[in-house]
Amino acid sequence: MFFGGFIFLLLWFVLFCAAAGLVAYFIVPAIVQKVRHDNALVTLEQRFARGEIDSDEFKKRRQELLTR
Repeated sequence: MFFGGFIFLLLWFVLFCAAAGLVAYFIVPAIVQKVRHDNALVTLEQRFARGEIDSDEFKKRRQELLTR
């Protein structure tokens, strides 16, 4: 009786780990990409605010980042 319960518990654990792995495989890269994209826009805005790039360059690069 104990052995069957252990196998059942082990099966649920394996299924849970597989589901968590699938979520991590598909969701986490999308989140990381969004954060990197947001950081790139912030950096671009900071460079424009400091005067390192002009308005035309800012608009061009911003449009390029937003179309990705």
